[in-house]
Amino acid sequence: MEHTIKYYPVGNADCTLIKLDNGMTIIVDCQILSDLTDGKGKQINYDVKADLLKELKKDTSGRPYVDLFISTHPHDDHCKGFEDNFYHGKIDDYDKDKNKNEIIIEELWITPRGLKNNLADTAVAVRKEAKRRKELYDDNPDFKGSRGNYLRIIGYDQDKEFDSRYCYVPGKVITSAHGSSFSWLEIFIHAPFKEDVETSKKYDDKNATSIVVQFWFKVEIAGEVYYKTRVLMGGDAEHDIWQHILDNNSDDEKLKWNIFLSPHHCSWSFFNVSDNKKEILPSAETILDKQIGTAAHVVASSDEIKNDGKNPPCYQAKQQYIKKLKSGSVHFVNTATHNKVGEIPQPIVFKISETGKKLLALTAIAGTPSIANPAPRAGQ
Repeated sequence: MEHTIKYYPVGNADCTLIKLDNGMTIIVDCQILSDLTDGKGKQINYDVKADLLKELKKDTSGRPYVDLFISTHPHDDHCKGFEDNFYHGKIDDYDKDKNKNEIIIEELWITPRGLKNNLADTAVAVRKEAKRRKELYDDNPDFKGSRGNYLRIIGYDQDKEFDSRYCYVPGKVITSAHGSSFSWLEIFIHAPFKEDVETSKKYDDKNATSIVVQFWFKVEIAGEVYYKTRVLMGGDAEHDIWQHILDNNSDDEKLKWNIFLSPHHCSWSFFNVSDNKKEILPSAETILDKQIGTAAHVVASSDEIKNDGKNPPCYQAKQQYIKKLKSGSVHFVNTATHNKVGEIPQPIVFKISETGKKLLALTAIAGTPSIANPAPRAGQ
């Protein structure tokens, strides 16, 4: 039994693929470039689309599909490439020539802010597809979803605009997508909360409604099922959102993590709104203290992190993550630098099995995968 998590190297952006042992797949956010070159014909960027087509299953008509797509929030660095690479519309209208290699989304998750106006241009296509699906529910009180039409709006609905058939709120544990059981995964929804939805509307703060989730990966050992690895991901959620999560959470297990995706591409905003790079808010301290064992990883989906004053990625934030990790710098990994073949960054890949999680590294000379760290002890 083995699950896979791939963090794609997409600069200061997010695109993650989760593939379960039973073959079900989840994509969190999108960043697929139309041009992989340096402008002079030399490839310098990883081909995310080609890898997705290799990893995803195809239906009986030969069309690639993903079981669940999570759009954490409507910013360009989380939505680029959606319009050209993911199918939107009725499944019956999919034309294998016209829509060649467009990926069908069985179930789409979107934040409430993603349905509003004043979005990043690349997020408009996500909104359009979400609204198309929403209309199917709104027009038929008996509709509960169908192939390529499932929708979930994630977050509290203070204006009571959403139907319970397609709305999930924080605190809910999800065990299936489009009516199919994950079997080896549970997803706990942490955010966004109603106050964050209101803040987003008032100040047009799209980060405030980032979907924050904890993935609980399960394995079977000697006939018994165990939670083996916990992964915490929160788009661009900043320090105030994490404080709300702490305030509203009474179960410590739901905040523990073996892998933590550093919010907002290793931005300082996870640690404090202030520019004072020495002042760490308690929310960041508490979340980082929830790491499990001595081999937890922090992943920075960002450009190379340099001491150059940029934010994101922020060098001081990186130093704080390293300081808090029990294993130190060895388990802080950056998508821009962790693995390269030639000059092209490669995905950060974790394998989750009965022995725990393992971080894979590419052996460029041999061209075969190798284990970058030994198998962790139970619970790490």
